[in-house]
Amino acid sequence: MKETSFDYQPVVISQTDHQTESPIVHDYAGFWIRVAATLLDSLFLVGLNMLVFNPLRRAFGVSDAFFSMIDLTEIIIDLLYMILLTWWSGQTLGKVILGIRVINARQTRGNLGLGQVFLREVIGKFLSSLPFSLGYMWVGWNQRKQGWHDLLAKTFVIRERRM
Repeated sequence: MKETSFDYQPVVISQTDHQTESPIVHDYAGFWIRVAATLLDSLFLVGLNMLVFNPLRRAFGVSDAFFSMIDLTEIIIDLLYMILLTWWSGQTLGKVILGIRVINARQTRGNLGLGQVFLREVIGKFLSSLPFSLGYMWVGWNQRKQGWHDLLAKTFVIRERRM
């Protein structure tokens, strides 16, 4: 079987589990599985838009050319979806379906901090998208499969199970 540059390679990092003192091996989630998780999250948010926010726009007679409180509410709900779910469990619905999770790179068993998640999901992803989304594509080139938003917030995205 021929290996490509996108094949999975587990990487041992220097962190150790203090109970067993053995190195921890993370199965990092690569570029394409992360793209698939983002697409699943986008489908969920578009469905929410179609079922909730578009009927509200029609009911209140909001035109497409006008930025309204409904639009602002939709943006806030989308951001809260990404921030709160990632902070609470390390996973959005797309990540749950595909079996991947965001973890803290500084602590082996530590939870993500709210500030760390905000830095990753809002500021880091904005910066990753600026120069032709190069920060997202960085996942394909980085040994630990980290995008710029992961490097900035000191996080990893790992696989929880084999598919």
